[in-house]
Amino acid sequence: MPLLSSVGGGSAKGFGATLPTGYFLGQSLRFRESASAYLNRTPATAGNRTTWTWSAWVKRGNVGDSSYYCLFGVDGVTPNNRTEITFSANAIYIYEEVSSATIALTTTGLFRDPSAWYHIVVAIDTTQATSTNRVKLYVNGEQITSFSSATYPSLNYNTFVNSTNTHVIGARRYAGGTVNKYFDGYMGDVYLIDGQQLTPSNFGKTNPLTGSWIPKKYAGTYGTNGFYLSMNQTVEAYGADYLVVAGGGGGGGRYYSGGGGAGGYLTGTTNLAIGSTYTVTVGAGGSGGAGDSVAGSNGQNSVFSNLTAIGGGGGGSYNSAARTGLVGGSGGGNSGYDTGAGGAGTSGQGNAGGSGATYGAGGGGGAGAIGSNGTTLHGGNGGVGLSNSITGTAIFYAGGGGGSAHDGTLGSGGNGGGGNGAQSGVAPTAGTANTGGGGGGSHNVNPAGNGGSGIVILRVPTAKYTGTVTGSPTVTTDGSDTVIKFTANGSYTA
Repeated sequence: MPLLSSVGGGSAKGFGATLPTGYFLGQSLRFRESASAYLNRTPATAGNRTTWTWSAWVKRGNVGDSSYYCLFGVDGVTPNNRTEITFSANAIYIYEEVSSATIALTTTGLFRDPSAWYHIVVAIDTTQATSTNRVKLYVNGEQITSFSSATYPSLNYNTFVNSTNTHVIGARRYAGGTVNKYFDGYMGDVYLIDGQQLTPSNFGKTNPLTGSWIPKKYAGTYGTNGFYLSMNQTVEAYGADYLVVAGGGGGGGRYYSGGGGAGGYLTGTTNLAIGSTYTVTVGAGGSGGAGDSVAGSNGQNSVFSNLTAIGGGGGGSYNSAARTGLVGGSGGGNSGYDTGAGGAGTSGQGNAGGSGATYGAGGGGGAGAIGSNGTTLHGGNGGVGLSNSITGTAIFYAGGGGGSAHDGTLGSGGNGGGGNGAQSGVAPTAGTANTGGGGGGSHNVNPAGNGGSGIVILRVPTAKYTGTVTGSPTVTTDGSDTVIKFTANGSYTA
């Protein structure tokens, strides 16, 4: 499960938490409003935004009749847009805003006993036909059905939870970075389950001797962005920037063939737990097609920790069985015999390939733009990649491969390592190694251009760099940071 970074003095500490039932929760995390302490995480990819469950054991510290303490929330970025689960004037308040309230439930009952542990479960499924089933709240194993006000989400509504926006525990965040309404108290056994609307019985049970509601360990799956925070120990961590690019797709084979799509592109900041080993996989480029009915092969995925960049889609080929570009991180371009949509890209990682036209193939998609459509006799250019300065120098990665042409202009590879397409008498070129560029499409020559291999780059504070690596990465320094560049499989121990 992914780590979250902590913000706010030395105020968030673990303490043993013995429930009134005698059940030992292990440890809980102490949040102090006075220290503005909270946890945050920004997912690299979106999960299921219609269906999820949040569960936590909560013991309040400061209690005020008009106070406002946020347990969990997501920044909606634009002005006041946000999600929050909050104690508001001692009621539990579930709220999401997109310009105006899209979800708003306030309990009639109040929860203001500072000596009590409350097990709070919020279970969302906006695909439910009955509106009142779309948001369910449980406290200590019992469903809450009495609300002083209630606005339920529309059918199939996408919440901010499990988006790529910043998620926080212990505070409210909105407007792209404003943080306030800090929680004061303890939390333990915090879960986010992505893709399931669960009941309290997944996280708790009735003590057969006392009849009290007590915790139990969740035994199910977590989904794309799910996590579990036991709060059982202090985990030291430090921030690191990352770039993960998958292998590019190969160009399509034989005649009027599409360019390969660029490898999926992921970049951002994560937290590395000290002492933990993070495995790195660098995806190979896909092979260029080598026959009338052979589309280019997809590139292979690149992986760092729980982040997976998807290999680029292969370009379409001459034969009717293989004319459409393949789906990938970025999609492959179609052959000159397929005027439909090119291969689709992966959301958040790349773009679609271009369509074909008579004797002119589509370019492969790039991380920064879709592949250009082919036109009669002319190949489409590969989609441009994206510039990244993680090494200290701005470099483009993940450009799409160019589509091939008959007698017209060949499609150029997208900036970011994309290979050029072919034309009569001119061979296609391969995607550039360690850029994730797509290979150029072929025309009257075999094979087409291979996709370029991927790359994984980490940038960590030099003061935190351990030097414990495998796979012989290139290690350099830039200012106060160390840059670790993997061009083959390996690992880093934080």
